[in-house]
Amino acid sequence: MALTRRKSENVTGKATPRLSPPLPARTLLKEFRATSSEMGITLYPWQEIAARYLTARATDRWLYGEVAVIVARRSGKTTLLLPTIVQRMRMGHKIIHTAQDRVLPLALFRELAKFFEDRPGELLHRKGRPVWPRRGAGTEEIILANGAEYRIVAPGHGARGHDGDTIIVDELREMDDFEFIQAADPILAVSQSPQFIYVSNAGEENSVVLNAVRDRRDSDPNLAYIEWSAEPELAVDDRQGWLQANPAIGHAPGLMAFLEKSYEKHRLQGTLSIFETEHLCRWVATMRERLVSEDAWQACAAPVGRPTRPAIGVSMDPRGERASIAVAWKDGETVSVRLLYDVTGDPVDTDRLGEDLRITAARLGVKLVGFDPYTDAELVKYVPKAQAINGGQFANASAQFVNLVSSKRIRWQDAEAVTADLAFTARKPTGENSFHAVRSDDDRPITASLAAIRAAWLASGPQPAIARIM
Repeated sequence: MALTRRKSENVTGKATPRLSPPLPARTLLKEFRATSSEMGITLYPWQEIAARYLTARATDRWLYGEVAVIVARRSGKTTLLLPTIVQRMRMGHKIIHTAQDRVLPLALFRELAKFFEDRPGELLHRKGRPVWPRRGAGTEEIILANGAEYRIVAPGHGARGHDGDTIIVDELREMDDFEFIQAADPILAVSQSPQFIYVSNAGEENSVVLNAVRDRRDSDPNLAYIEWSAEPELAVDDRQGWLQANPAIGHAPGLMAFLEKSYEKHRLQGTLSIFETEHLCRWVATMRERLVSEDAWQACAAPVGRPTRPAIGVSMDPRGERASIAVAWKDGETVSVRLLYDVTGDPVDTDRLGEDLRITAARLGVKLVGFDPYTDAELVKYVPKAQAINGGQFANASAQFVNLVSSKRIRWQDAEAVTADLAFTARKPTGENSFHAVRSDDDRPITASLAAIRAAWLASGPQPAIARIM
């Protein structure tokens, strides 16, 4: 997935979110624009669209009780929040702001404090002088003469004991439990115009609150879920996806160049899952380290000869929609690998593929066939020498594959599907010094890479005894 650079192109990010409800008609966008202008903020097109949902009205209250703004990093989420807060404070609203990392709301607090200090007539006065903003660590707040409040609170139970009309949760992806949400819900229950505002980039398996919000995006009319993200089927290096997830491209100077550098860094160090969640705003199953780097694997590409006493590895997607079969054999100190089959179906015809496996194994003189008993048993019942590779043995197989690739003691040919799958294959720690090869995206099967790992493990022997299943 080497990136093709086109330095002279003039492109802009997609202002319209990929996922969203219909654009609301009745909003306070005009007032929002005026507030932004007063603050010296020139809104990006995507921010104006987000503002429509944030300020959508239903008679005397917000149309949406919850608004989730999901967009890639460096797009201008903080800039969007500044006029949102000022506009609401001038409406007399009480605002509570939280994040796992206090650095985010503190930076915004300082800008708000400076804005209102330049307009002291709006601040609450005591004995003829303004007494807010308050900057004490852990007690940051701004109170206006009209009764409006803005305060930063800690996650967890930090919202309890306060009144609120708007609750802002920064980087919702970092919340791994519902403690804060449960504590904050009763606060909004007494507000005449309540709203939760969530801002974040994409999440992963531990982003339980964000994932729950995303899951009800199409079923909850009280929620406006708006997401700028790359389409799932686009490759990581496809610039079309970059434009979908980064609406500030073409407006924020240097953003495209930054993305190019970030992509190259993550590609070289095998951490493209981080690039996906932060800059493509795509959900990944895990932020774990990639199993092997793309460059290390590509460096092992070389012609291989005819198999000599080979082993076969098989893998089937748990949903039964894809299956792969790889062959590997030892040639001196090197293990050679080829992919024999990579088939899809709804589901895969295991009888037909199993018969093909039996014929191929007999023709090549295969000594062992490695499989996962939880997913592949139907496929290997056609061969007499099927051996289970799971648990600690699969951890050994995963580590051996990494060692073979990193030391260039593996050669591969006709294994492009393995190459594609390795981009979505990560390390899942199973102990202090052990790991399993797992997929980094729940929606992306990696049967080719798993089959290659099992075949390489069996071929690189001698191995310890493995319980015979068939």
